[in-house]
Amino acid sequence: MTTSDTFINTDGGTLPHSGKSHFEDQTLHFCSEALDDFKQVTRQYALFHITFFAIGVIELVAFVLFFSFLTKTTIFAFSLAGLFLTAFTYFVLLFYFQAKKPQQLLDLRTSFLKNCKALLQVPPGTSEYHLKVATSLKQLLTLLHRQEYSYYSLPTSFETLSPLMQKFSVWTHWKDLHQMKELLLLMIIKEKIEVIKLQPTDLEAHAHLADAYLALSRLYMDPRKLYHNEEHLFVSYEYSTPEMHEKFVTAAQRAIEEYKILDAYVPNDPWVHAQLASIYRALNRPQEEMREYEAILKVTTSDSNVLLRLGILYFEHGYSAKALALYEILSKSNDPNAAELIAYYDLKISDEYPDI
Repeated sequence: MTTSDTFINTDGGTLPHSGKSHFEDQTLHFCSEALDDFKQVTRQYALFHITFFAIGVIELVAFVLFFSFLTKTTIFAFSLAGLFLTAFTYFVLLFYFQAKKPQQLLDLRTSFLKNCKALLQVPPGTSEYHLKVATSLKQLLTLLHRQEYSYYSLPTSFETLSPLMQKFSVWTHWKDLHQMKELLLLMIIKEKIEVIKLQPTDLEAHAHLADAYLALSRLYMDPRKLYHNEEHLFVSYEYSTPEMHEKFVTAAQRAIEEYKILDAYVPNDPWVHAQLASIYRALNRPQEEMREYEAILKVTTSDSNVLLRLGILYFEHGYSAKALALYEILSKSNDPNAAELIAYYDLKISDEYPDI
């Protein structure tokens, strides 16, 4: 397993390369149908909130405008009762829909899997069967990327309001996309585990499972840290909550375990150590990250990006001599990363003595 045998997955990571099959082409139609059904379901909940919000605002404005008139009649009591009835009805229905929506999303996933499994020409319980099911789920997962930005569209004459509408769309539906992606990733993990149960020492199976755990961990990360080149009009505060962080750490630790299995069977594989380094970086564990980059450099010193990242870590944590040795390697090869690396030379001093 080498870095040349990989392709980019939906979360920016890598997986062992596999060609696109006829089965994947057939499932694209079901992915499109599932996406339409998903948007229809989630739009209904958005419409529910918007409707009650509009009714509440109208009632409240009318109550304030006609307050002096209402106090002189018995209509005041009925108006006040109407406000409380609207609020009571909203919260009752809200609790009902909050309990109902997870089941609807599960039903969508079940229906999608049923359609895809009907296409399979391999017997259930085999490795190929579980791999193809996971492939179909990954196709749908890919299709969901940034769909929260495209729920609503405006006429071209109102194009200037498009950013505002996109922000409203993300604010309204990001959690729906998050929940659906989580359901899909958990099922992908389940299918990959079934493959490993059938082929416990298959390295490709462990690599796929590690990638699935890695994708799950990234689902719980602030998207601004993952997709630097994409615009983020709204990012929920929930990404910084302890619950989200705990889920991230749990999934990341599972990925680490799988990559360590790969390292045990294929020592000194740069791809494995690069994946581990990226996880340790996300977990803010610099010592482990440095160890993985050092393992890569034992195999090859030609990757200037690895030299740069490791050199920065050395400077950040007081290993200036080691960092300068890496700078010398980059400088001798006239690599532009050398200038970037040496700029970090005074980083630690600047942190300790901010007045310098």
